[in-house]
Amino acid sequence: MIDRRPDIDPDGLYNQAKAAKLLDVDRHTLARWEKDPSNPLEGFTRKSTGEKVYKGRALLRAWGAII
Repeated sequence: MIDRRPDIDPDGLYNQAKAAKLLDVDRHTLARWEKDPSNPLEGFTRKSTGEKVYKGRALLRAWGAII
């Protein structure tokens, strides 16, 4: 996990791989955080592609909660 604020657009959408890269964690870590009720990370699955995506605000909120 990076200790400086990641360069994330709060209004952007990020797939799991890009989100993990921006936060400098493994994509499996994001999935684990989502399952943890004490962590604020929320994602959703795009119906059209089945791809897991995260809103930029959710990533920044999770980063702030972890750091």
